[in-house]
Amino acid sequence: MNEIYLANNTTFNCPVEATTSLIGKKWVPSILMLLADKPYRFGQLQAALTKCSKKVLKQQLNLLSASDLISNTKATVANTVESTYQLTPLGQSLMPIVFAMKHWGNQHLICNRESA
Repeated sequence: MNEIYLANNTTFNCPVEATTSLIGKKWVPSILMLLADKPYRFGQLQAALTKCSKKVLKQQLNLLSASDLISNTKATVANTVESTYQLTPLGQSLMPIVFAMKHWGNQHLICNRESA
């Protein structure tokens, strides 16, 4: 009997493909790496990911939140709603994979600026 995997309301026959559908989107690994250290407000994430547009960042945060990988806590401060994002336990369980990706990139993809 073949297992069926569900991610982002889509079924997959392969767990790697299902996991990639969650963390393989542009900016998602970078967002997860930032949130691994501490919670961030939207503006802080935007400042840290300078090449990511506000629209794309919002889309990816909504995707991660809908997948229960991050939580979005909203608080009203001086008549302004502030969103704070942090990893959920499910998101934290993905971090060994993201850290392994970082390690692999450091080992195999690093470019010596002097020879580039």
